[in-house]
Amino acid sequence: MRIGLAVILALVAGLSGQHLSVAAASTDGLHVAGNRLIDDHGVPVRLLGVNRSGTEYACIRGWGIFEGPADSASVTAMRAWYVNAVRIGLNEDCWLGINGVPEQFAGAAYQHAIGDYVDAVTRAGMYAIVDLHWSAPGQAGATSLRPMADLDHSVDFWRSVANTFADNPNVLFDAFNEPFDVGWDCWRDGCVYPGGPDTGPWHTVGMQTLVQTIRATGATQPILLGGLHFSNDVTGWADHVPDDPRHQLVASVHVYPFNPCAAPDCWQDDIAPLAASVPVVVGEVGPDWAPPYSDAMANDLMRWADHRDLGYLAWTWNTWGGGDALLTNHTGQTTTWGSDVRRHLTHLAVPRLDVVEQANAAYAAGDIRRAGELYDQAAESSSDTESQVDAATITGLARFRAVLAWTLIGDE
Repeated sequence: MRIGLAVILALVAGLSGQHLSVAAASTDGLHVAGNRLIDDHGVPVRLLGVNRSGTEYACIRGWGIFEGPADSASVTAMRAWYVNAVRIGLNEDCWLGINGVPEQFAGAAYQHAIGDYVDAVTRAGMYAIVDLHWSAPGQAGATSLRPMADLDHSVDFWRSVANTFADNPNVLFDAFNEPFDVGWDCWRDGCVYPGGPDTGPWHTVGMQTLVQTIRATGATQPILLGGLHFSNDVTGWADHVPDDPRHQLVASVHVYPFNPCAAPDCWQDDIAPLAASVPVVVGEVGPDWAPPYSDAMANDLMRWADHRDLGYLAWTWNTWGGGDALLTNHTGQTTTWGSDVRRHLTHLAVPRLDVVEQANAAYAAGDIRRAGELYDQAAESSSDTESQVDAATITGLARFRAVLAWTLIGDE
């Protein structure tokens, strides 16, 4: 074996810089073709990214619009993880400026802030998914998740939101976050919900009406529809799918360890059959919410989805305490869950990092020759582009340059 110094130095130079060029996601918009989302060039696209929480609750609580920064640097940080889609939860009352939300966080102010953020996301080469996350009937106030969208305000909400983003082809719509405590007929057609102390009985609005409302604005983008039981159950989705004149509906499923469908057998029985006929996106996936905040199931789900070309969006790009936050601060430090998501997305985007890690392991085990072969293989296959690599990879490459460059040159 002969490892040339030029090859070694080229590999190190190619990967040791923290910020390199990024292959941006397609900016031509997406549409449904069979069971895939494809871009205008006919290339299949998996939505792989994160949720951004905060815009559903900060406004209604009267202290802001975003939780954390919403500037260009925060968007660039997502791209560095190879994120190509960001799901943004919206508040019905804040968007419409109703039910006593403070003026500085509602109506035009809220709409402009959300519009600017969505524009920043899509300009960065990512898809933005706008989601009706919190809603409420009458004057109850959209202070939490409700079982279903409400007839009082949700139609007005979607008419306005769809009009706002109809001309941005890189925006997708998520009709309602997590339906629960209703059946499939109510999910599609609406019903009278018994309500509670703050509402009394109230009229829900079904997915059929929401789809029609969005399409009536002229918006043609794909619409995500989550199933029942907090979007964890999609078993009745195909039998109750609304009519869409554009045929651009996507099934969304949310998966956490505490959900009923949280194991590979259930995913194979309930999700895989649907994914054979329509696009399926895991709109939320995350770890346990209680200590020790295990993300084992979430990692299993991502690997399962990878084998079936399904997209998924990690919950959540926030810094609050608990296992489901991806960040510990907004300078980029990650939680355990965040590190796993970042690593996973990076390896999907840059397959040769797997080879580099194998080389690092070989070196650590003392197999210098095997390490050299693997690093050489990585160098020869370096046709992809990266925005950044982890410290372990950089350290391994630097170590290889310092030690192997001199020990292996001339070794035939």
